[in-house]
Amino acid sequence: MPMSRLFPRLAAADRKRLSRKLTLGLALGGILGFMAAPGFAAAAGPFDVRFAEKPEHVILYIIDGLSYKTWDRLDLPVLKKMISGGVLVEKNYLPPSEHPTQGSYAELHSCSIPNPVMMSGTLFLTKETEYFPQNLFPRSLSAFVANGLTYRSLDRFYHFSYQKSGPDPEGVEAALEIMKRSRPVFMRVHLKEVGEASFQILSITENVPWRRNIWAEGSPYVKMLKRADELLGRFLSELEKNGLLPKTALLVMGDHGEADTGYHPPECLDASITSIILWGAGIKRGLTIPYAEHMDVVPTLCALLNIEPPKTCQGRVIGEALASYKKALPPRQMTLKKLLEQFDEFRAKEAEAAFRLAKLTSTEISRLYREFGNLRSSFYGIKRFVEWPRFKTAEELAENNTKALGQLKLFLEELRKL
Repeated sequence: MPMSRLFPRLAAADRKRLSRKLTLGLALGGILGFMAAPGFAAAAGPFDVRFAEKPEHVILYIIDGLSYKTWDRLDLPVLKKMISGGVLVEKNYLPPSEHPTQGSYAELHSCSIPNPVMMSGTLFLTKETEYFPQNLFPRSLSAFVANGLTYRSLDRFYHFSYQKSGPDPEGVEAALEIMKRSRPVFMRVHLKEVGEASFQILSITENVPWRRNIWAEGSPYVKMLKRADELLGRFLSELEKNGLLPKTALLVMGDHGEADTGYHPPECLDASITSIILWGAGIKRGLTIPYAEHMDVVPTLCALLNIEPPKTCQGRVIGEALASYKKALPPRQMTLKKLLEQFDEFRAKEAEAAFRLAKLTSTEISRLYREFGNLRSSFYGIKRFVEWPRFKTAEELAENNTKALGQLKLFLEELRKL
């Protein structure tokens, strides 16, 4: 992709200099050498900053596949300092990480379902859905950085864009260069290598200690998480050196969670839970919040920047984490958690019903199969995600599925008697 596309407002000479930096100065070995310098991760500078009451810059910093179990399993100095000096949302629930590559969803998006949900604040994605950057563009500068091309469908309404397959350090350096030169009000950074390491753990066929165990000794997932922590330390230090950190709020989170056995299969509950760390200007200190939902990210970003959320957004501001948030917060509804539990229950009951039907020789078999088909069509799981917009709210969707599960339970009781 040409540098004029990535950094449209830079003069030609500046783009040339930036290109040299990104192609020569970002050599992976050099960056890793810098990070390996004694005391790098333990540097206290960014954590001594006195933050402004309200942020002028907000950064959504995504570590692909960040498990909510990380804090009990690993020592990540930078992230743990951010947690102690900010707010930790222990469990952020999200829709299953289904990634349709055909059909109406694929016509809208090139990435897995949680990513557009994160940036729109709604479970109901259609051609009319509005996304967070739309309310900033064009009056306030914004930037999009991803060291991969999977997320290209989300790269709209940004002034600056960096999309290039490569290692996480290159993405971090590109983000720092944009922040240094252009000081965008909002930046979305997505680093992929932690998630890619998790997929390697699931798919490897060799009998290594970490095969299908992301937490095992020598695990690439653990190695990449530790490097992601170091890279975040570098990112914060450079923001501080450029005078940006005191006026910046960060949300660090996963785009999805991760299964202990690797990757993020949509059937695995752990893959549908990640954490959020809020830290910096306008954020409270030393607070833990047990629950949030992926749709809450957009209204929280909007509250930090004092702008209206998209019209189609249905999330709830994580107002408990914001120092100056004064509006009344609606009661927390754990609707996504309920939906995920419904999906799991339906899969189990559906499988049992199919098994019992296959064993039957009853004269009622035709009626039973027809009834089973009707019951299946009344439940809306993740495979029917594109049909979810027929409901107005997540609560209405969950209520429908509750009724469908009740009917399936009665159907199973009848089958068990035959």
